[in-house]
Amino acid sequence: MVREDRSPRQHLPGLLLVCVVALLLAATAAGPAVAEPSLFVSGASKDANTILAGESVNVTATVHNTGDSGGAMTIEYRVNGTTRATERVVVDADSSVERTRALEFDTPGTYSIKVKSPGTSAGRVTVKPAIVETTRMDSTTRQLRIHGGTVPTDEPYEMNVSGPTNRSFAVQSWTVNASQQAFTQDVTEYTDPSAADIPVPSGDDASVFGVVTVGSSDGVEPASMEFALNRSTLQSAGIAASDVRVYHRVNGSWRAAETAVVAEQPDRVVYEADTEGASAYAIGRIEPSFTVTRTSVVSEQATDGHRVSVRGTVENAGSAPGTYDAQMLVDGEVVNQTSVTVPAETEQTVTLSTVMTTPGQFQIGFNDVDAGEVQITEGQLQTDEDGGAEPGTDPTGTEPAVQTEPAGDGDGVGLGPLPATIMGISTILVIGGLLGALLLFGVVIALLRRGGSRNDSGFEL
Repeated sequence: MVREDRSPRQHLPGLLLVCVVALLLAATAAGPAVAEPSLFVSGASKDANTILAGESVNVTATVHNTGDSGGAMTIEYRVNGTTRATERVVVDADSSVERTRALEFDTPGTYSIKVKSPGTSAGRVTVKPAIVETTRMDSTTRQLRIHGGTVPTDEPYEMNVSGPTNRSFAVQSWTVNASQQAFTQDVTEYTDPSAADIPVPSGDDASVFGVVTVGSSDGVEPASMEFALNRSTLQSAGIAASDVRVYHRVNGSWRAAETAVVAEQPDRVVYEADTEGASAYAIGRIEPSFTVTRTSVVSEQATDGHRVSVRGTVENAGSAPGTYDAQMLVDGEVVNQTSVTVPAETEQTVTLSTVMTTPGQFQIGFNDVDAGEVQITEGQLQTDEDGGAEPGTDPTGTEPAVQTEPAGDGDGVGLGPLPATIMGISTILVIGGLLGALLLFGVVIALLRRGGSRNDSGFEL
């Protein structure tokens, strides 16, 4: 056997062929791997951090494909680990797409949002029953807009009002009664009461430190509010912290609402007050202003003496209703008293009386007003034989007296206008005797007529 030796140039074509085949095999093996898509969620975001109950937040997911061919994947929108929605996303090779999904929240709370596959966080969202925003503020006025969501409860809920703490008067929280309907309220706070668009009480009988007006929509009513007053403001007005009240404006009158101190701070006092059923509130102290405008005295006969009455007209010129304590005085001594409620800017007439049993001249007063004098004589106090008071002189006063009829005699029995006795004989006995005589006379007449009829029948003509 003869061995044939070859040069390197003779082996080169074979080597090249082997390399080409190897490259082709490698390309064939690597080709499917390079052509596969590679999809993943590269980012997630939301368009709001705080929303109202019943509203939606928009969550945006970015899906990226780093492969050389297009592909698709399913992404999940998760809230606190629970899948709320899924979506199939198709992405071209070496590109990315965005998808946005609205997620609705009905219950107040804080929720974590993720877009999964793999999981990428979109952050947290806070769901509130209502949101308070300041729409305007200057040195004397602050306007608040309250947006309420669809809250799944009939219970009142409270909204905190953030803002500066250097105002002399400031609302700190607002509580409303809602009926599961979305609403919007405009609340305006006035630290200068004269800047309010409603008439505010002023003068010696009113110290108002702030005013709140409310525009309510259907389905919601204010329930209570919490507010703060500077101690320096109270001290300047000379009013104790416990004397401050919230007053509702109802039909032009200011009525005090239940108000309580809930916190004592070094520079401020915090109050809570009922705000149901009105649209304007004054904060401070509003008192009635009473004046006795007219008085009169009337005297009249009475079965047990002589009755004297004093009548006084009390006017309340203040902006709040109040209770007036009226007293009747005789020579400076209180003999009768009562209390009466007088509405704001109205008047009320009060009448008090007493029975006088001794003669004399008496000074009659209505509280601190001298109402007049009354002269009572012995004759006005005497009683006749029937037990009634004998008429005396006309009663004094600015109004005529009302005379009463004398009472009947308690020792005899009267018959209407007839006297009890006739010539010392009982009227009943006299009348009985007359009736008996008439009866006897009638019987005699009847007998006579009967006897005459019999005589006529016994004769013939």
